[in-house]
Amino acid sequence: MNIRVFFPGAIALSLFAASPAVCADAPAAHVRGTVSAIAGDKVTIATAHGPVVVTVTAATKFAGVTPGSPSDIAPGTFIGTANVPGDGAARALEVVVFPKALAGTGEGDYPWDLPAPGGHSSSMTNGTVATPRASSMTNATVSTISGGSTRTVTLTYKGGTKKVAIEPGTPIVRIGPASRALLVPGAHVVAFPPADAVSRIVIGEKGAVPPM
Repeated sequence: MNIRVFFPGAIALSLFAASPAVCADAPAAHVRGTVSAIAGDKVTIATAHGPVVVTVTAATKFAGVTPGSPSDIAPGTFIGTANVPGDGAARALEVVVFPKALAGTGEGDYPWDLPAPGGHSSSMTNGTVATPRASSMTNATVSTISGGSTRTVTLTYKGGTKKVAIEPGTPIVRIGPASRALLVPGAHVVAFPPADAVSRIVIGEKGAVPPM
């Protein structure tokens, strides 16, 4: 799980302000892959389509993602999820869980460029997991989290709602602040455009691969 995206406190909010990735227009391509070389401010990323060199500047912000789990997705949680159309609900390709301090960051539903099976165009939806209504028959709250089965959650955001189905095995990560020190050869990254002066780089930590 910038993304129209992302961290704690005022410093965190500044990491995601004024970025092309946070607008609702069709996004420029992100660069996804593994760092293969670093030479000064030039970072070479090995992608599925070959090496891409991006430029890191003093303005580049860094975020880190760590492994998450379905238990991180609860009513009231603010998440971002790349998704594609599905039967009755959009199908999540990945889920990024935001810390409470960043609830509302990048809120909305807009085009995304994550490759999707079947040639679908993906969307990014950032919103709050809705609290299930109490059942009038049992007078109990229906949980949106259930074992290893597919879970359908309703995301609420300014101007709308969207149902998203999260299937077993869907990548789930938590996001937080990071430093450039994590940017080393072998690191899994997603670089946000423009390539000639990347606005943000999300780096995998503790074995996580940025899924967005």
